Amino acid sequence: MKLDKKRICYILRSRYPKIFGIRKGLQRLKIKRLYRCCLSAKEVEECEKNPSKKAEIITPYLSKWKRYLKPSIEEMEDILENSPIYKDREDKDYLRTDMLFCRLAYGFIPSEYAGFELENKTPEQRREFASDIDMNVFGYSVNDIKELQSILDKGDGYLRFSNYFKRDAIVIKNKGDYAQFHEFVKKHPIFVKKVVFSSMGKGVELVNINEISENEKDYFEKLVSTGKYLLEEKVCQHEEMAKFNKSSVNTIRCITFKTDKGVETPYAFMRAGRNGSFVDNAGAGGIVVGVDTKTGILNTDGYDEYGSHYFCHPETKVVFKGSQIPKWEELTSLCKEAAVTVKDIGYLSWDLAYTEKGWVVIEVNEVGQFIIPQIVMKRGIKRELEKSLNRMKKVI
Repeated sequence: MKLDKKRICYILRSRYPKIFGIRKGLQRLKIKRLYRCCLSAKEVEECEKNPSKKAEIITPYLSKWKRYLKPSIEEMEDILENSPIYKDREDKDYLRTDMLFCRLAYGFIPSEYAGFELENKTPEQRREFASDIDMNVFGYSVNDIKELQSILDKGDGYLRFSNYFKRDAIVIKNKGDYAQFHEFVKKHPIFVKKVVFSSMGKGVELVNINEISENEKDYFEKLVSTGKYLLEEKVCQHEEMAKFNKSSVNTIRCITFKTDKGVETPYAFMRAGRNGSFVDNAGAGGIVVGVDTKTGILNTDGYDEYGSHYFCHPETKVVFKGSQIPKWEELTSLCKEAAVTVKDIGYLSWDLAYTEKGWVVIEVNEVGQFIIPQIVMKRGIKRELEKSLNRMKKVI
């Protein structure tokens, strides 16, 4: 069985000591390690004063921190090759240097660089945005890493929040689970299969048991030989959300903070899939749109992972800005109610779909990047996050 990064984190966290003081020290160490591959303040200042020195200053670190930078370099090349903003640019070496500088100076991953349009921002404006590192520091500050166990694993997350899922689901991990698998697929021959350690719509597949090439038991045994899976009854979304795109379940991502004034929902956005796509994530080709958290009205245009801008959905032609998300108070109330049940976790992201049963949870995320709220709102939220953090219970 292949152990990916999320599964390794899950295994390690399951072995963390129960003594809170020790875990507190471990979380402080994790925050410290987030800055281990960063330029010094002096180097950053020198590059900001003299941009021509960026390449000279960051070049030695490209080999020194090669392993750390590998995911960023792969993402950067994908963006430069496929983004309509950059793919025809002739100054890609300049862009590579500036993207990597922003990663090492401020913690921005390349998708944040593109989404926040950092190329056209001054150093002061760049610092207004919350980076990937800022997001992780925020999460480690308010979320107990041991308690995150039940969130990181989608199977455990379902068991913990099953009342809010409002649909049948099972977790399978070994051959002893065949009986429940057989009963489940008999009732739900079309179901959703999720790898328990996955994100951004990856590892999610719609399966029709009657159309698989092997027999039912062979299919089951092949699955459990490769890991642990969450199988869910297919969600049938309400026509009010299906109007954006019928092939995907179009969801709302709602972020919750536990503050001294109770649970708040500071940021939310809609994700709509493209024609023929089953998942709606921006990382899987979907479109993201901002939502007014007080009214549930879409208040921005749409954007995809490469920065393309959409006034309306490219296939259905439904205009985004001004559209009303149904039963908005029901959605926010559900998120707040569920967030209260989680001990020692102050920051979570909830993905929800609207069905004939009302709003249902699709999945719960242990943090969830701050990239999309900043992309759709076209402004940074770093200062807002700092103010929120001062009103939240810290676990470090």
